[in-house]
Amino acid sequence: MRIEQSPEFQIHLQTLRSKEELFLETIYNVGNGHFGVRDSNPLQGNNHDYIGSPGLFINGFFDYEEVAYGEKYRGYPDNNQVINRLFDPRFIRIKVGNEDSLTDHFKVENIDKNLDMQTGLLHELFSVTTPGNRNFNLVVESFASLSKLNVYGVRYSVIPTNFSDEIEVIKVHDYVNQTVHQQDEDVRVSTDLGQMQLDFIPDNGQPSYLVTTFRSQQGAIITYQASENFAPNPPIEYFRDDNHHYGYRSKYYAKPGSAKDFEFLFAIGDIHPLVNANMYSDQYLSSLNNYINDTTFKSELMASAQVWQTFWLHSDVEIDGDPALQLCVRFNLFELNQSAGRDALTSIPAKGLTGNGYGGHFFWDTEIFMLPFFTYTQPEVAKDLLMFRYHTLQIAKEQASDFGLGKGAMYPWRTINGYESSAYWLAGQAQFHINADIAFAVEQYYEITSDDDFIRDYGFEIILETARFWMEYGNYAELDGKRQFVLNRVTGPDEYSALVDNNYYTNVLAQSNLRLAVKYVRKFKGDDGILSRLHVTDDEIDAMEKAANAMYLPYDKEKNVKLQFQNFEQLPKMDISAIDQSMFPLLLHYHPLMLYRHQVNKQADTIMVDFMFPEGNTLDQLKADYEFYEPITTHDSSLSKAIYAIIAARIGKDQQAYNFFSQAVQTDLMDVHHNTKNGIHAGSLGAAWEGIMYGFAGIVNNATSFSLEPHLPSTWNCLKFKVHLYGNEFKFTIYQDSVEVELLSGEGTDITVYSHRKHLTPDNNRETWQY
Repeated sequence: MRIEQSPEFQIHLQTLRSKEELFLETIYNVGNGHFGVRDSNPLQGNNHDYIGSPGLFINGFFDYEEVAYGEKYRGYPDNNQVINRLFDPRFIRIKVGNEDSLTDHFKVENIDKNLDMQTGLLHELFSVTTPGNRNFNLVVESFASLSKLNVYGVRYSVIPTNFSDEIEVIKVHDYVNQTVHQQDEDVRVSTDLGQMQLDFIPDNGQPSYLVTTFRSQQGAIITYQASENFAPNPPIEYFRDDNHHYGYRSKYYAKPGSAKDFEFLFAIGDIHPLVNANMYSDQYLSSLNNYINDTTFKSELMASAQVWQTFWLHSDVEIDGDPALQLCVRFNLFELNQSAGRDALTSIPAKGLTGNGYGGHFFWDTEIFMLPFFTYTQPEVAKDLLMFRYHTLQIAKEQASDFGLGKGAMYPWRTINGYESSAYWLAGQAQFHINADIAFAVEQYYEITSDDDFIRDYGFEIILETARFWMEYGNYAELDGKRQFVLNRVTGPDEYSALVDNNYYTNVLAQSNLRLAVKYVRKFKGDDGILSRLHVTDDEIDAMEKAANAMYLPYDKEKNVKLQFQNFEQLPKMDISAIDQSMFPLLLHYHPLMLYRHQVNKQADTIMVDFMFPEGNTLDQLKADYEFYEPITTHDSSLSKAIYAIIAARIGKDQQAYNFFSQAVQTDLMDVHHNTKNGIHAGSLGAAWEGIMYGFAGIVNNATSFSLEPHLPSTWNCLKFKVHLYGNEFKFTIYQDSVEVELLSGEGTDITVYSHRKHLTPDNNRETWQY
């Protein structure tokens, strides 16, 4: 079964630049935010003979690895959290005569793969040859349901080509702690694996498992059913072997060209505390069965495909005139949607749910690079992602206390469960800007959605507690003849500069964080309940306002540029152009201290402020900042080029803007950094969307009213997209010389294009601007 859809939504194997197996495993993953399944050789399982790295990843299902330090000091994390790689639900065991894919090495070749992004269906054709030279084609179709987030479907078709013999198909998953191929020369790639135990739940009439972790004490139940819709004779038989392992099997006599189909629906459970998973396993299992009883692969696929259709209806970005980049844009949006947690208890791992790179941790990437996409297109998902930060706020407050601060919240740099998991604190814990990043994201969400209940019940508390952190961490000092508020010994976004004084980005975000706290205290001034519950005093808010107004922002008056940090101008420049390309990324070839003592940037840092806080920046200031920092930036981080594309577009460097954007948007599909095999670059996917919206469409971020200043690449005929804004949904069509806006739903609002404001209403729902 194939669902034919628009060709511009298809990822065909033949069109991909790379055919490397681990790269394909990442590109052809399927997921839904609750779980993700890497594409794989379906015969691999736990077999050492194949080179793949298959696996099922459940968002938030992790274990601990104890961190070993040469010298451990107070406040260092005890444990490194590691997302678990569960058994591969794609795995199938096939016997042909006396040959068994479990024990004999069957040769498996990729013949065709296609990912239909409109439906989420992955369709694959493999050619399989046994050691005895018997060949059969194996068709595999799979999807992760967006309709029922616990459901995964996989369907197989076995077609002999050159033999007639008995075939037995066996579906059983009796392993965890899966054997996979790992490489460890890149420090950014996690090679740690969580340790799990698998227990079969007996007498359920179908294979059911309780998977538990050793140290994190989590449990998840997984079960699956076989459908006989495509294989009534002989039946698919449920069985138990001598080891009390449960599964399905079917044995039949096959002839060349005859196809035999098998389909399975998995129900992948939620995460529970281990004690609950043991005590209530029967109840959880019964609930899971409701997802897959009395239904079929096709029915569940169709229901999921409808959700995908709705996603594209509201979230697609259409580019007329650049088909290659159009496909990359859609792939990025597809992967973002597959990666986002939707339970308010999880977020978006740095590699999505496509691998265990970075340990499956959540970073600032979510709030600054990925959340805007959801805020503008799926605000309900954006709220769930922010609620993860609210649910871990108490942990953040405890960590601030453990750190030695009297008040406030100190969010972890990298985490799964809310506790810090960054053992390299110089480029981890010291990136305190994450506190203000989260506050910034809360404000952006509220400004765009006008969700009053959220800001009152949850968002304000996040803003307040993160603002309290800055009051505890910062202090006043005499600088440039003035008493100024300073933040010393911090690490900004650029990880080639660590533990500096007054990082410009950090100070601006902290200043914004403090002002937001003051703003919302005044908003809720008449609501004694919320202010008294959070122990807000007038003296505290006055102190925050004074600190914000006195925040020190280092600036080089001779060069007219914002200084990345205090005394940055005293460092020697590293001649990037003289370094051989084989030495990039520099973090793999240079001692960190060698990088810290030079003017060299891993990624966008100070110019992040230029796009996040555009008000007050003149065109000359943007140009000065760009021309100073771009030559010293290596873009070793995949988060960097999209941000430079935004600023380049705003200052009229059209070709540089397009070049940076095209590299950013192709990061995974074109394997720009040669490491997509380890998983997608989730933050880069969101940053590329920002490159379109904040750069080429020219959305002026953080403005009091929504405005556009378009800068379309010359090769683009037009750009189309939809956004949610103040309870409305608008469709934008941007041409080289005009903008058309249509109000699709809601009561309407003001839209400004190049300083010309117009008001759209249900009665006046279309407007055009010429420029």
